[in-house]
Amino acid sequence: MTDKKFDAVVIGSGLGGLTAGALLAHAGYSVCLLERNFSLGGAASVYKVGDLTVEASLHQTSDARNPRDAKHDILSKLGILDEIEWLPTGALYKVRGGPVGEPFELPFGFAAAHDALAARFPDKRAGIKRFLGEVEQIHDALWTLKQAREEASLAKLARGLWEVAPAAAGWVNSLDEIMERDFAGCEALKCALGANLAYYGDDPRRLWWIFYALAQGGYIASGGAYIKGGSRQLSLKLAKAITKSGGVVRMGRLVNAIETDADGAAVAIRHVARRAGDDEERIEAGVVMANCAPSVAAAMMEAPARARMDEAFGKRRLSTSLFCANFGLSAKPASVGLTDFSTVVLPQNMQRFDQYGDGAGAMADDPKGALPLHTIANFTAVDSGLWDEPPILVAVLGLDRLANWQGVEREAAVARRERWLDAIQQSLDRDYPGFSGLVTTRMLLNAHSMAGYLNTPEGSVYGFAALPAEEPILMGFPRTPLTPIAGLYLASAFGGEHGFNGAMLSGAEAARLAETRLAGAN
Repeated sequence: MTDKKFDAVVIGSGLGGLTAGALLAHAGYSVCLLERNFSLGGAASVYKVGDLTVEASLHQTSDARNPRDAKHDILSKLGILDEIEWLPTGALYKVRGGPVGEPFELPFGFAAAHDALAARFPDKRAGIKRFLGEVEQIHDALWTLKQAREEASLAKLARGLWEVAPAAAGWVNSLDEIMERDFAGCEALKCALGANLAYYGDDPRRLWWIFYALAQGGYIASGGAYIKGGSRQLSLKLAKAITKSGGVVRMGRLVNAIETDADGAAVAIRHVARRAGDDEERIEAGVVMANCAPSVAAAMMEAPARARMDEAFGKRRLSTSLFCANFGLSAKPASVGLTDFSTVVLPQNMQRFDQYGDGAGAMADDPKGALPLHTIANFTAVDSGLWDEPPILVAVLGLDRLANWQGVEREAAVARRERWLDAIQQSLDRDYPGFSGLVTTRMLLNAHSMAGYLNTPEGSVYGFAALPAEEPILMGFPRTPLTPIAGLYLASAFGGEHGFNGAMLSGAEAARLAETRLAGAN
């Protein structure tokens, strides 16, 4: 067994782990990142199935060029913000069906969003102004307080505390409670503002209002964007930032143990080659950054540490999983009238916004009637740089659960997937006549696929569910990369919030905490 030593070992190359590793390497610490797969990025990657190029996760993110975007300062600090081409996707989304009825397009920019919503729902103008005003204030407060901490500015701290007042007032509320406060009796308006909820969760009654305000506020403030060349470009740039600063990135290496010392602190890891696990290596580490679920990290530890991790995280509710139907077309979807980048389709039998997640169990059976709520991503609405030639990708995604597929024999599961692909394709063909004639290849990823690909419990795609806070605001933000194991940090969505922004913010906070520990050890 070969022994080595690094200041920080990062387990996994998802965005949280890459961000943590890049920031620690940039700060001058020795970093070794180990990835079990033979490609970087986890969910932030692009891969091929036959001839079809598939985007793993990036259906839309907020535009990092906005100085107040969550990713902006991280990427600027690493010097890679301008090395990535951010393609604006126009309106955040178009939504139709359900209570909304005729299509409604939500533009970006708080003023533009207000005007569009007020024009569609004039009797709720006052509620719209209040709701969006609080979203904007909460979004701005995060940025101001972050600047205050980095600059030790009392003036910015005072301003941030003023801006955070709406967050304090609604700290323990769900999104549903705040929407009911401002939009009681107008389910269409609720759906228009929360149509993309599947990017965060599956139930407005259990989604934390503050998280929605931060996440949706980022989209409205910055606008949506797609990275030219796909999400893998961001992963590759972050990995290069690690190696450029002298760090090491190794793929095809499976971490099988996290060692703790007599005081219970993480001090080393052991890893093997994934395809031939007889060359175990040991790395001593000042800190261990776990870009994985706490349960996955706990499984690598001895019983006492494993029990402490389970006590801290075992009862937390997991986020939703998703399905994603990928279609390869022989021509661009604009040829059959599909021109918007993001379209959310609500089922016609949906009457209330709090029914948003009702379709999450649909795939436990064969398709019946109208499809459950789903989003259509049309990547050729921008110059993506990936689908200039056929097959051209169109993705359809919606809510799913691992329980829908558990206990189903492989042959039956494959047949059910095909029936769902048939139903989704037929729906697209009704809305965009001629669509089926363009389909040359197709595949359906479900919650079971997500569990295997992401190595997350229940196929949860967003870490833990963003449930409303149980403690008052004075107790601080309830989600942190800290674990009960000293020196072990969650550099993933499980240590913060969801999506690209949440994973990167979690990785950045994990790096900050790790730096404090490493500096104290020197």
